[in-house]
Amino acid sequence: MKNFLLITLLFSLCSCAPYNKNPVTTLAPNEDGGVNVVSGNRSKVKNVNITRSFKQEVNGKLLAKVEVENTSSSPTVFMYKFDWIQEDGSIDSSSSTWQTATISGKEVKTLQDVNVRGGATDFRILLKKSK
Repeated sequence: MKNFLLITLLFSLCSCAPYNKNPVTTLAPNEDGGVNVVSGNRSKVKNVNITRSFKQEVNGKLLAKVEVENTSSSPTVFMYKFDWIQEDGSIDSSSSTWQTATISGKEVKTLQDVNVRGGATDFRILLKKSK
């Protein structure tokens, strides 16, 4: 009887585990002007490739840009968002909202955002498949 209850409890806990239908891939710029995967994987946005990243300061605020290439011959729709890394290493994810982008087959497009609150020294970009 104890084994039956233990197995029932285990199944009930496993069935309640959340399934993330729309996982996010987080990418951070590297020294070479490319990006490294920080978390997640590119399986859901596999046709979207970031070819170059760069940042500059404009009027005391960080401007982040990434060049995105669609490696497919078909149009791809995805969502993106910038997170801002502050001087103390903390991450400000509330000052940017999710945006939808459509990129034609084999097209290269530049995505950009500005840290309107100021104080950011770096950024990371989050990508996910459009709903």
